[in-house]
Amino acid sequence: MANAPRLSKQGAPRRPGPVGPGPAGVDSAAGRIVDAVVGAVSAGRLPPGTKLGEEELVRLFDVGRTVVRDALKRLGFLGLVDLLPNRGAFVAPATHEEAEQIYVARRLIEGEIVRDVARHCTAADVRRPRDHIDRQAAAKAAGDRGEYISLLGEFHLVIAALGGNRVLEGIVAQLVSRSGLLVTLYDSHDESCALDDHAEMIDMLARGDGDGCAGLMARHLRTNERRLRIGQPQAQPESLAEALLPNP
Repeated sequence: MANAPRLSKQGAPRRPGPVGPGPAGVDSAAGRIVDAVVGAVSAGRLPPGTKLGEEELVRLFDVGRTVVRDALKRLGFLGLVDLLPNRGAFVAPATHEEAEQIYVARRLIEGEIVRDVARHCTAADVRRPRDHIDRQAAAKAAGDRGEYISLLGEFHLVIAALGGNRVLEGIVAQLVSRSGLLVTLYDSHDESCALDDHAEMIDMLARGDGDGCAGLMARHLRTNERRLRIGQPQAQPESLAEALLPNP
């Protein structure tokens, strides 16, 4: 990669936009359902295998079936929902193979991103991820595991943004989102090394050590993958309303 073209200069982290087109007036309503399902899965309120019944979603969100079906298609595209013919939609179960594929992709992509960023990183570039690490440390000290896990994932989007390649940012954002759900549901709850790895990576970036950054990124993501305990049974929610609208 010595002669690889330099990625375009930095931008701000961006979340992926709406998935796919929808009829007029459907996007925002479907987006509410997508956000609610993603949030409930991330918080562990919707474990794998939970059925997302169309009729119940229509009633809960006071929308039509077209809106619900559009939302379920988006969730299926994101890999969060399985759409089974004649059976309906279910929160997708995670598999060891899926987790391995996600983390292989992350190591390949993020390793090269951080290597490239190290080549042109400035003091101003380093300031933002250092500030982000302070937020991670504060969440960890406060014992707010949900916020801490969210920030650990968001840190990787901050690093990707320093490369300035919007296509790669979007890919990283989707991979981080999918692996973040795996961490929330299946992690062994030992994130003790994550913050230290992030801090060390910023020091390497400041020194321009691209090879060191890429190696640390690979080890860091491999450790994250090994902590997953996929396959352990989880209790189903008493109702979709309880999971999707916990504070009605």
